[in-house]
Amino acid sequence: MCAAYEYKGVGFRPGREVPAAGPQGLCRAPWAGFARSEILDWWRSKGGLLLDIPATRFAERSERSGKLIWDDVPEGLVIRGLLDHQTRLPLIKVVTRASTPAEMEQFQHPRMPLLEGPLFPGVEIPAGPQDDLFG
Repeated sequence: MCAAYEYKGVGFRPGREVPAAGPQGLCRAPWAGFARSEILDWWRSKGGLLLDIPATRFAERSERSGKLIWDDVPEGLVIRGLLDHQTRLPLIKVVTRASTPAEMEQFQHPRMPLLEGPLFPGVEIPAGPQDDLFG
């Protein structure tokens, strides 16, 4: 599902504010969960906006060992995000997809972050320090 990611040497994890590029440019919001790619149309029908979350690498938490297993994000790709406006405070969800058999073997997790080409390539995203918004 993406337990953590890094961008410009800064680590990000759920519950923290993360930077992303969206239709209005740079945005920052708390990372609060996941949106399955299989129901992305439903999320978008509820007002969700697709985002580019820049990352150099990501980690999945193995369901066997509980350890983080890291891999690089291929150059030119971003983690697909979704800005959810259904709550008082907008929240960022990481879009996930089912793992392939090879990914299941490598990461030992049934879901992977959706890595795609950027939708908003002109937006400069500084990493900066993150805030712990949920404790």
